[in-house]
Parts: sequence; C-alpha cells; structure tokens
Amino acid sequence: MSLDFNKGGSRYGRTTKRKKTNMILNILIGVVFIFIVVLASSLFFGKNDPATDNENQLATGEQELSETEENAAEQESEEAAPTDEEEAESEEAEESAEQDAEEEKDKEKEEKDKDKEEEKEEESNEADDSETEVSENSDDPNVIKTMTNPGWGPVGTSQSEPHTSVYDEGHVDWDEKLKAVEAATRLSSSDYTLIFLGNGGSEHSSIASIKNKSTGENFKVYLEWVTNKGWKPTKVEQVKSL
Repeated sequence: MSLDFNKGGSRYGRTTKRKKTNMILNILIGVVFIFIVVLASSLFFGKNDPATDNENQLATGEQELSETEENAAEQESEEAAPTDEEEAESEEAEESAEQDAEEEKDKEKEEKDKDKEEEKEEESNEADDSETEVSENSDDPNVIKTMTNPGWGPVGTSQSEPHTSVYDEGHVDWDEKLKAVEAATRLSSSDYTLIFLGNGGSEHSSIASIKNKSTGENFKVYLEWVTNKGWKPTKVEQVKSL
C-alpha cells in the first residue's frame, strides 16, 4: 500500500488556512462589537450626564437671555424713535402753536388799536360837546333846540370839481352827504332812519331829516359843500315833527 503525502499535505494546509481566516474574522467581529458598545455607552451616558445637561442648559439659558435683551433693546429703540407720522404730527402741532400765538398777538394788537381809536373818538366827542353851542330860542315853534359847532369841518370827498350835487341813493355824493350827517349827530347808519335828503335852497346846500331809532327824536341836519373838501354840517335842529 502506497502513501500519498502530497494529497494529505494539501488538506492540512487548507485546514490551517481556514482556521486562521476564522480567527481573523472573529477578532474583527469582536473589535466591531466592542466599538459599537463603546459608542453606545458614550452616547447614552453622555446624554444623561448631569454636568453635560447643566452646561447645555446654562448655555441655552444664556443664549435665550441674550436674545431677550437684544429684542428688548430693539423694541425700546423702536419705541423711542419717533415714527414719520409722529414727527409730522409734532411739526403740525408746533406750526399750529406758532400760528395761534401770532393770531393772539394780532388780536391783542387789534384790540389795542381799537381801544386807542375809541379813546380818540371819546376825546373828540368830548371836545365836540364842549364846543357845541345849543340854542333853545327859535322863532319856529316846531324847533326844540338848535345846535352848532365850530369844530365841524368837511368830511372829505373823492369827487372832483366842478362839483354837482346828486340825490340818487348809492351815488358817491349821496353817501358823502350821509357821512356828514353822521359826523354832526354822532349816529351810525343803523341808529337812525333817513326820512328825507334833498336840496337846501342851492346847488351847494342840502338838508337831511332823520329819526333816532332808540329815542324817537327828530333832527334836521343842514349841510354845505366846501370846494375840494366835501360836505360840511353847519347846523342841527331837534324838531317836534318832520
């Protein structure tokens, strides 16, 4: 019987090689398993580590506080900064205040000017009263008293010479006659009723008959034309009837 050493040696080599391969695979599997265990332990214990949690919470809290402070600062800045509408309203308020102040000054000035004019008018009236001469002696039984005043002068005119007396209501000559009537009687147009305005006996003389609305007194006002200066009252009669 013959022995085949070559065949037997080949089987032995294959068996040895297979064992080595299995051992290497087992070692690799063990290394991978250990790596997985270590990684899982690291993740698990790292996640539940109180120190790590505290650090993470502290960092998160600081971040949130910082964001809150930044938001509050931005909000305060936005609230402190006036909007375009608020600026426009502020400018309008300032302009309105300035306008009101100017109007108040103008009003005060007008009142002062008015007071001065009234004082001058009162002084003028007092002077007229002191100069007015009153006579109750008349040959006409209808005349109660007659008043004259050397201070009465022409009321002025916008008409040119040669002058023509006109008795059309609304004409400039008509209006200037009434102005002279009011200057002599110190009555405004709303204080009396005009009964008559006509020729006084010549081209340059006129007579006006009026009734005082408040007292019922009747007056006749005599006027004369002064060249380039207008109508001038010469005499006022208080009469019983017109």
